[in-house]
Amino acid sequence: MFSRDDAVVTLLLLAGLYFPCSSGGELSTLLFWLNILLPLGLLLYLAWRHGTRPGAGTFVSLPIIIVITICTLSHSFFRINWGVFAAFNLIALLFALDLRQVRSGRFVYACFLTANLINIACGVAILAGNEWVGELLSNSYSQFYPELVPAMVGLHKPVLTFGTHSLAGFFLYLFFWLNWETYKARRSVLALFFAICELILLLAMASFTSVAFAMLALAQIGIWLWKRSRRVLVTAAACAVLLVPVGVQSFEDNLDASEMLPQVAGTLLDSDISGPLSRYGPGGNARPTVDYLREHPLSPIGFAMPISAYVIDSGPLEYLLRGSVPLLMLIYLGLYRFLDHNLQSRAHVLTLFLVILGFETGFTALIYYRTACLLPFLVIWLNQIASKPSPSMSPALVE
Repeated sequence: MFSRDDAVVTLLLLAGLYFPCSSGGELSTLLFWLNILLPLGLLLYLAWRHGTRPGAGTFVSLPIIIVITICTLSHSFFRINWGVFAAFNLIALLFALDLRQVRSGRFVYACFLTANLINIACGVAILAGNEWVGELLSNSYSQFYPELVPAMVGLHKPVLTFGTHSLAGFFLYLFFWLNWETYKARRSVLALFFAICELILLLAMASFTSVAFAMLALAQIGIWLWKRSRRVLVTAAACAVLLVPVGVQSFEDNLDASEMLPQVAGTLLDSDISGPLSRYGPGGNARPTVDYLREHPLSPIGFAMPISAYVIDSGPLEYLLRGSVPLLMLIYLGLYRFLDHNLQSRAHVLTLFLVILGFETGFTALIYYRTACLLPFLVIWLNQIASKPSPSMSPALVE
């Protein structure tokens, strides 16, 4: 039967993926705060209904807020960034949750299937240059700065509702992984189809992040096939090689390759645009933050507005700048303890922790408001497929 937990888990998925954040292409303060308050309400409900992890509030969540508050008050100049304040409170609440008893039923499964279909259709539409989808994303899902999404769509990058190719690559990989793990556990042909489609979208993103995650996804598939059927692995690899010329020809037939290919390749290969050097190298956008931390290692800014020169595109740099080493340790310790407590599979714990840790070296994900919705959904779904099939599980998931 449809339960309150089903409703909350569904809202976590749909809000995390599709709640708008801009109006007419302009960033909206109202929608920003709704994107904070909606997950806050959902997480508070889960905390009220299912409780919190023993000791999490005392040793992780509360210290996170205390450390940043002390750093804010001790700074010689500060103007509080209330968005940052809300984001850290949200992640502190998330780390305290106990999700082991949260279960989802057929309705959540149907919504997950629908979300996969929408994401894949939207990604294909962007690749094909569909103007309606491009206009919808530019109007309702512009993030960071107004020109970003139109630029991404113009390059035919399937960024979906995540604004930038870095975040889109991260979440596309996570949805690939969810479907791949579902296929491994239940042999669902539909889950395998979704996983393959999302892997193709990752490769089509043509960014440093997406290619790295696509290689990880291919390695996970290859290792699994090597253990079970090397003949299938060889056949699949041969098919992939044969499909490369078809993909190249399709690209040339449907796009102006003479104009698009240099731009797409540029974002992938140019260290000034993509990759670690664009963040941390000489002239990189994170370089001023690195220099500030080196010159002022004991002067974190807390919730204060960062100096305009500081562009923080790195999780570790964000935490060091705002709360120094104590905050950095609390955030990643809190993440690991949250995953270790809530996930049934040790392999899922390590994979998700290392993927988030690796991604955060190039872009901040944990305090991104969509993560507050999608991370608990991932945990709940992974626990569902790690447990034995039950009557509430859709027959499509069962072998």
